[in-house]
Amino acid sequence: MTDKEIEECYNNCIEYCNKIKNPILKECCQEIYSDYKEQLINKPATPGRHHYFKGGLLYHIYCVTRNSYNIASMYKNLNIDIDLVIFGALLHDIGKTNEYNDFMEDETYIARKGNGAELLGHSYEGVHIVDNYLSKYEIDESFKNQVLHMIGNHMKEFREEGIFVESKMIEVLIISFADNIDNYLEPASRVINTVEKGEMYEFPKAGIPYYKSLNPYYNKD
Repeated sequence: MTDKEIEECYNNCIEYCNKIKNPILKECCQEIYSDYKEQLINKPATPGRHHYFKGGLLYHIYCVTRNSYNIASMYKNLNIDIDLVIFGALLHDIGKTNEYNDFMEDETYIARKGNGAELLGHSYEGVHIVDNYLSKYEIDESFKNQVLHMIGNHMKEFREEGIFVESKMIEVLIISFADNIDNYLEPASRVINTVEKGEMYEFPKAGIPYYKSLNPYYNKD
């Protein structure tokens, strides 16, 4: 991504932040994005797996937020709390700002810093960051726990860097699905355009090869 594209991505995230109706959540999100702007725009999303480039973390967050918002908007009959969806999506990976070094095109580059990733994981780091910011506001404790649930449980399963408890709100399920789609499919973008129609290709996380479409109208303007 170019610096201009990264800045545009950051502004898009702020636009979603401004859609939040709850004044505490909106102000908290704006404050975190202001304080963590440099970290967000300079770090990869995940070393060697998905969005592994400068601005990768921010771009991944934007994609997850956009997809979460669109999914939630499609199911109006579920009466989903859009505020929680937007806030949680925008901050679901904020803990990675404490896990990774700024991305560098250098063979000696070491992505992870310290042992936080191994001992705590970005879900814990994220909850810690957001909780510290929310502590500045008068907010109902039970509601705050729901907000933090969006951060701590945005992943789908118990595993290293995974969730704290089983997901217990539909809003966090939406974020989780959107997160999983983006981190699963982004690696495919690096290889799918290098193969011809009908050929097989593989990408990280897939585990099995995939065929590229043979549709004669595929890729036609």
